[in-house]
Amino acid sequence: MEILIVEDETMIRNGLERMVGDLGYNVAASVDDGETALEWLKQCGSPPDLIITDIFMKYVDGMELVGKVNAEYPGVKCALLSGHDDFRLAQQAISLKVCRYLTKPVTREELDEALREIRSEVEQDKLRKKDLLKWEQRSASSALYIRDKLLSDLLESRLVSARDLLQHADCFDFDLEATSLSGGVIRLLSAGESMSQRDSLLYSVAVKHLFTETVMAEYRGFVLLKDSCTLVFGVMETQPERVRESVARFAGTSASMLGVPVEFGISAHAVNLLQFRQTVAAAFEDMERSGQEQRLYPSELEQKLRFSVRAGDRDAARADAKAVVGAIAASSAHADFLLRSFYRLTESLEDLFRELEQPVSPPLLAGLPRSGLIERMHEWLEECIARVEPKRQGQQNDIIAKVITHMEEYYADGSLSLQRLADLVYVHPNYLTQTFRKLTGFSCMQYLARLRMEQAKKLLNESDLKISEIAEKVGYDNHLYFSSYFKKWIGKSPSVYKEGLSSHD
Repeated sequence: MEILIVEDETMIRNGLERMVGDLGYNVAASVDDGETALEWLKQCGSPPDLIITDIFMKYVDGMELVGKVNAEYPGVKCALLSGHDDFRLAQQAISLKVCRYLTKPVTREELDEALREIRSEVEQDKLRKKDLLKWEQRSASSALYIRDKLLSDLLESRLVSARDLLQHADCFDFDLEATSLSGGVIRLLSAGESMSQRDSLLYSVAVKHLFTETVMAEYRGFVLLKDSCTLVFGVMETQPERVRESVARFAGTSASMLGVPVEFGISAHAVNLLQFRQTVAAAFEDMERSGQEQRLYPSELEQKLRFSVRAGDRDAARADAKAVVGAIAASSAHADFLLRSFYRLTESLEDLFRELEQPVSPPLLAGLPRSGLIERMHEWLEECIARVEPKRQGQQNDIIAKVITHMEEYYADGSLSLQRLADLVYVHPNYLTQTFRKLTGFSCMQYLARLRMEQAKKLLNESDLKISEIAEKVGYDNHLYFSSYFKKWIGKSPSVYKEGLSSHD
């Protein structure tokens, strides 16, 4: 049993510490006033089983301390220690539900008897709490089972009676008849033919847990596994678009934290629980439509536009903007698809311009007809591009210098690619190639090959390494390919070049 001693008289406090320790109990702490005791309780992490406190102390007295402990730490028992055998104090102690009232000087025998009785009470309390927790867990588990069974029956059309549902209303944490339930579905994209059903189920359970910890922390509702790779959920929210935003954030978290990409669909209208089956069907349709739109959306053209903006190339950005809007317009005749695609494009560019410290305001697109949407997007993109600051010659030189430095440092890395170099300086590969050629006379990859060949010549001249070893050191896994490339650049094969060096010596 852990005990906190609160006594302002040093001699009595030290004596209590010794007696409590000699009787086989652990003194968690010993302090000289109620205020210090409260501070200790806040920081201790796990409160003690018992507090033995004097009544009359400075700052916070024993009675006040007990009152605050009862309010903030209801499981902690308190025993009062007083040098006054005062009936009124005893009455006040009883009203505060103090477990013992001890008078000074307390003898070892009195303390031993009191602590034995208190320890017995503490152990009984712990057993009762344990039993209560088990009962609560069984009840919660039973309620969850009943709830999930009802929902499964509802989805499979085995439950159609409102009465059957309402008689189990206590299994739900919301009004079953309220028309404010937004439904949705989530499907794991990693689950499929390449994954066993058991692994799919394990991933689904992990995704369900993450969904519960994130999205369900915002709403009242439920989530359950429909099959080994699909979850269905319902949340109390009258605005499905808010739910869509929450689930979209969750999808990003699932991909980054669990490595499990997901797709999802949200029903367009809030309903009551009896209509949940229709809601889930609508959410599946939304998911399929969203997946199709994802495939139709010109992501590569969007990326090219972003690169042009980063590079400060207004002409290229205008051409790319025209191309991406044209591709979106050509993908579908539906205004809804255009609107969602344009929203996606504007969000992407808003993020980019914010990163470039040139924030832009989103265009007003809602309510416009198809032709109006396209026209407004062209106008907005032109407004954005007009804010792009063209890169000066010096800035271009800085970009190329950074790329050359990177190549000189990592030429031995066989995976070094044009895309990686472009990503390094946040420009499109085409822009990098054009600028690099303009300033050096070579393309990036030509320059890299030339650098590797010069390093190979140096190794052939200064070392006794084998041709295959030299090839590996300059970024070529295949020594035959290296030899062919060396001959193309130098005019001789590596071995002939090496022999020429030897004969010259």
